[in-house]
Amino acid sequence: MSKDGTLDQLSVVGADRVKLAVSLIEESDEVLKLEESLKRNTGRPRSLSVKAILAALLLLALDDRPLILKSVTELLYFQFTQEQKERLEVVGRPTSHRQFLAFYRRVRYMFHLICNEVDPSPLPKNLCIENEMLLAVAKPLSESASADKAASLLRLCNSLLDQSVKLMSGDELKSYDGQVGLDATVVPLFSRGPSKTKGTCASDPDGGWYIREGDHRDSEDKKGRRRTKIAWALEATIATMAQIKADGSHSSVSFGHPNLVLGFQMSRPGADPGGNGIKVLRSISDRGYRPGYLGADRAYSTAVPENFHLPLKALGYSLVMDYKIDQLGRQANSGGALLVEGNWYCPNIPEPLIDATLEFRMGKIKGDIYEKHIDAREKYLLRRKQGPDQDGYERYSCPAIGDYPKVTCPLRPSSTKEGRIKITLTKPDGELTPAICNQSSITIAPDVGARHRQDLCFATTEWHKQYATLRNTIEGLNGYVKDPCHEALSQPGRRRVRGIAPQSIFVTMLLIASNVRKIKSYRAEQSYKQRPKRPKRRRTSLSQFV
Repeated sequence: MSKDGTLDQLSVVGADRVKLAVSLIEESDEVLKLEESLKRNTGRPRSLSVKAILAALLLLALDDRPLILKSVTELLYFQFTQEQKERLEVVGRPTSHRQFLAFYRRVRYMFHLICNEVDPSPLPKNLCIENEMLLAVAKPLSESASADKAASLLRLCNSLLDQSVKLMSGDELKSYDGQVGLDATVVPLFSRGPSKTKGTCASDPDGGWYIREGDHRDSEDKKGRRRTKIAWALEATIATMAQIKADGSHSSVSFGHPNLVLGFQMSRPGADPGGNGIKVLRSISDRGYRPGYLGADRAYSTAVPENFHLPLKALGYSLVMDYKIDQLGRQANSGGALLVEGNWYCPNIPEPLIDATLEFRMGKIKGDIYEKHIDAREKYLLRRKQGPDQDGYERYSCPAIGDYPKVTCPLRPSSTKEGRIKITLTKPDGELTPAICNQSSITIAPDVGARHRQDLCFATTEWHKQYATLRNTIEGLNGYVKDPCHEALSQPGRRRVRGIAPQSIFVTMLLIASNVRKIKSYRAEQSYKQRPKRPKRRRTSLSQFV
């Protein structure tokens, strides 16, 4: 719509694309619940519906266009056919610039009505006021009400996202075995952040300073200097499908299934990454996806076990993670057994094997020696006899016990046989023998060393194969959705409405668009592979001269 009142020539949106967007929105139960909660029995009937606003936003995302409400207005009233308008319950068409502004006001009102229904933040937006005044002008909202709205926002976003995953058929997803890559990525906001000199808050107070180093929250380094790689942003915790070929390599679309986004959660940067990850994984589990290996970086190895590691085990996932340098070596002890970098070992495992990773990272040993030390650990690994049971308890036995002991120990006469590694006892004289050395087995509780435990032996070939695939998959997804030619997640100017609720809805639409793009690429590649090969064109053949 131009300012002189004439209508711009806007192209009509393709019927197939509109049908796809509308069907994805309509099939979400959370959209229907939201529509019901916003219904009113008094006053003039609304000329816009929840599904119309969300479908228009999704169409903009599918078309790689900025998610701007003025573009939503143009799409709804000028680019939809009359049949499409009736399906979305869109009424009217502006004929002048003044009428266009009135219709644009309707769109803004309806969108903010949707956001207010699921907005867990009481803070005012679009105000750069003194920090002391920020809480004074905030909406009255109890902690329980805020938690309920946060849960509703999580369900709405993941319900919409799940519809894009359901575009895949059962045959296309049958190879998915539950492997997941989990990570948090920055979502820059259309706000400069608070002013330290003026003492004013940010125009979008739901955000926080995102730092690429550390825990993403500290805006100053140890010397008090302001960091340069910093942005006022939110953080999206994303979980995506992953898969491994037989040779250990990985790919996004070349085999099995495309690696689609299964769930996500928005929060302030660095605010309880473990808890946010569990919310996402619990949402995925509630929607019926089976658990498998889960890859996480070092930000999650330092999470509170009660918030991340123990709930993760309860959901059925097997964690594959790396450690910070201060977490290496001995990590816990139970019944004499030593937890060394995620797994339980004999208490007499040699010190060079315990400190192998630490010495390698410090440059004291070379890679070939490090690999030999990692391989040598396997002989001292405790045998899992039973479990985990429904409470998470596991029973382990000494590696020198059994019909085929891996080592020879003086405390286990039945293990004495030539050709095996002989354990050198390190117990000082007068000290009691540990339970693992004088019992047939010990039981280890799930909370002992929970922060560091993992099923795969750290730094082994199998661990590297799983960890590299899971981490590369989620990092690849982060770069995929930040492509400036498509979803452009890193461009805040394309998402200008402030607040965690609208930003969550915007990011949901972008992730749906990325899933649709991945599915199209996957099917195009599968179709290309199934084409019959064309015979080679040759000018001549020796068979002609026989």
